[in-house]
Amino acid sequence: MRKLKTLPRIYMILIFILLYIPIAVLVFYSFNSSNSTSVFTGFSFHWYRELFHDAATITALKNTLVLAIISSIISTVLGTIASTGLYYSKTRWYKKSVMTVTNIPMMNPDIVTGISMMLLFVFIGTILKISGVLGFATMLLAHITFELPYVILNILPRFRSMDKYLTEAACDLGCTPVQAFFKVTLPYIKSEILAAFIMAFTLSLDDFVISYFVSGPEFQTLPIRIYSMTKKRVTPDMYALSAIIFVTVLLLLVLTNVAQDEDLREKRRLRREKASLNKVASNAGNALPKVVLSAVAIVVMLSAFAVPAFAYSLDDYKIDKDYYANNPYRGTTLNVYNWGEYISDGAEDSLDVNAYFEELTGIKVNYTNFDSNEDMYAKIKSGGANYDVIIPSDYMIERMVKEGLLLKLDMKNIPNFKYIDEKYKGLYFDVSNEYTVAYNVGYVGLVYNTKMVKEKPDSWSILWDENYQGQILMFNNPRDGFAIAQSLLGQDYNSTNPSDWALAYDKLLEQKSVVRSYVMDEVFNIMESGDAAVAPYYIGDIVTMMDNNEDLDVAYPKEGANVFVDSMCIPTTTQNKGAAELYINFMEEPEVALANAEYICYATPNVIVRDLDEYSLQGDEIIYPDDSLIENYQYFHNMPNDVQSLMTNYWSDLKVDGNSNISTYIGLGVFALVFAGYGVYRIIKKRRREQYYD
Repeated sequence: MRKLKTLPRIYMILIFILLYIPIAVLVFYSFNSSNSTSVFTGFSFHWYRELFHDAATITALKNTLVLAIISSIISTVLGTIASTGLYYSKTRWYKKSVMTVTNIPMMNPDIVTGISMMLLFVFIGTILKISGVLGFATMLLAHITFELPYVILNILPRFRSMDKYLTEAACDLGCTPVQAFFKVTLPYIKSEILAAFIMAFTLSLDDFVISYFVSGPEFQTLPIRIYSMTKKRVTPDMYALSAIIFVTVLLLLVLTNVAQDEDLREKRRLRREKASLNKVASNAGNALPKVVLSAVAIVVMLSAFAVPAFAYSLDDYKIDKDYYANNPYRGTTLNVYNWGEYISDGAEDSLDVNAYFEELTGIKVNYTNFDSNEDMYAKIKSGGANYDVIIPSDYMIERMVKEGLLLKLDMKNIPNFKYIDEKYKGLYFDVSNEYTVAYNVGYVGLVYNTKMVKEKPDSWSILWDENYQGQILMFNNPRDGFAIAQSLLGQDYNSTNPSDWALAYDKLLEQKSVVRSYVMDEVFNIMESGDAAVAPYYIGDIVTMMDNNEDLDVAYPKEGANVFVDSMCIPTTTQNKGAAELYINFMEEPEVALANAEYICYATPNVIVRDLDEYSLQGDEIIYPDDSLIENYQYFHNMPNDVQSLMTNYWSDLKVDGNSNISTYIGLGVFALVFAGYGVYRIIKKRRREQYYD
């Protein structure tokens, strides 16, 4: 018997460890003095200070809380009404039909719900001839939709335990049906309404997938903002924010439990006094307003800290203020769509570029992020959101130009185009310099640990070296992964010959046995902590890793790799082309381009910046490699659909082929068998107990 009591306790302890150890680690690293996510360098409140000076993050948090509160209140009210109607409905098939329809959003995968709702909103916008339909309203409708089933499932069971004659008695005593609901039914189910509200609030707070598809440039929630940071990494100030949210939710739940306990004690006292039904209805405490007020207080408190991190005077920068101040677009709004962590945003005493532009021009900037060219393309292609400035990569620009998704620029409005290096003008994706202005230049290279790799590598072949088996990381995206294999094979990255892709696939398959894992932004934690020997990644991000681990170094493989140019463009969805061109020109102001170059650590195409004495990375041999090191580097081009599909299929086969996953499958199989065996044991035990008592 003692063993039977001990096992559940051990099980509960393990569950709590799995649930809360990750949160504990997150809170611990929120006090890290450096920006490393794997090496703790000292205790500091630095990232909490950075958080409350990050206007974009605080705004996203405020948006998230406002959306969660409004959607939760609406869905709770609608769910309460629906539950009441279903309970009192006398048609059995009607109840079952409604419940089936209600449960569909709950059972449906989030990505299917998100895509379908986006298509619906875009379709309605097309019929009504409304562009940029995606925004706060569509997110609110989407959140109410997926919260409603959970609200109904929380409230409806409570009705089944209620005495039906209570409402009849209230009506006999002179109440109307509406009065009977508010005086009898509502007090009886208020605890379930509270639970339903908290459930809806939590679901809304946590949602990313559905929100991502139905969001617009004017309204960004916190999960979307955090996800958009994955081009580089989630910054430690997000750890601080997560810690604050966890503590806030914990306090909210404690307050809720206290309120429910008070309500329970009040009910018991009233029962002991044999109070009348009306007295019960009038004196019963309602915890829901307390929760709503607490949540509103949180929003107000955090909004108070939403001050921009604009810490510099305009006099510090030699910009023609009159040129920007005397523009005809003052009072308008500009929607900018860029990669995450790809602009100087005021963090760590840097220049807040967007805040500076707003102050100079009087134009409001709605700045949102995407995490891949493909996601950005899908958003623009759908027409559901109006963006004025986008910053895609070269091959995607080529595709968008061919499909007529970009507008030609009026270069008279962008005089700073003269600062762009000639070798980044007239590139293959914009030969006539009509659609783009270069923003940043990047290269793919090798980052390696000097304590684990004795000699500096000069070839991609080290990623196939069995001496480093289990210590090698590889790109977790097909285009970059195949490019490395193609480099070793001497192929063109943009080959349309199926046999070339087959050979590259075979080469990657040879490598799989020595690869520890396929990664993207996870590479930061692994390499900075010294848990792997070598990995391919983007040079600008490698520089960031080297700042957090002095044992790391970089190499440019002799076979070559990908070089990419991200450029500023204006999509056809723009509603403010003139302001967009003003913004592009502003981004190439030497002082602004300098701030971006210092913050991002990628090569700038702005020749003035590269020659500034204030530029700390001037002449850096890693960021600005000698031409001899990159003579074999190639650009990615937009590939035909059949080649794209071939590459994607090969990559999918690569990730599931071979024997490296057998242990995982065996583990999952054993777990499934144990779980099934435990289920059978519980069923047999229950039947024996029933037979015994019968």
